[in-house]
Amino acid sequence: MKYSISALSRKTGLSIHTLRYYEKEGLLRYVERTGSGRRVYGDASMGCLLGVLCMKQAGMTLPQIKAFMDVTIEGVNTLPQRLEMMKSAHEQLCKLKEAVNRGLQLAEFFIGGCQNALEALKNGADPEKAFPYITRDGIVDFPFLFTEDGRLEPATPPEDFVITEEKPKKRKTPTTSKKKI
Repeated sequence: MKYSISALSRKTGLSIHTLRYYEKEGLLRYVERTGSGRRVYGDASMGCLLGVLCMKQAGMTLPQIKAFMDVTIEGVNTLPQRLEMMKSAHEQLCKLKEAVNRGLQLAEFFIGGCQNALEALKNGADPEKAFPYITRDGIVDFPFLFTEDGRLEPATPPEDFVITEEKPKKRKTPTTSKKKI
């Protein structure tokens, strides 16, 4: 099947500008031209575009995708190199997944804290004490907060950690007095 640039744009959801950019950057290949110079996309260019979109979803940057495509054209001899490129993309995605999971874990912790505080307020708790600070036990639940730079072992709170139930005091702002001249 053959597609014009506007038909390909509608079919893929990519803008015409993006399709032209991908072609200019060497990501969208096998583009034919009519006698009047209009772009025509066939099955080969559609397959190429689907590959680009899949690799983008796999976390690869456009330069990485281009490098992968350039190597692919060289044939089956480059399979080991392509495998390493995909393993690298996979590793990057795993790191991203870990970061997202840590963020979700912290968000759930704070959601639970807010829900507990709301419940305590509904039950008549003193507003000053309805918002507990992170306790030593709470920190143990989130060891990655302290292991990013390798300072502490997992599940070990910092030595100088002090449990406090008091709300931090607000700093007083200095008052200015007007001098009479």
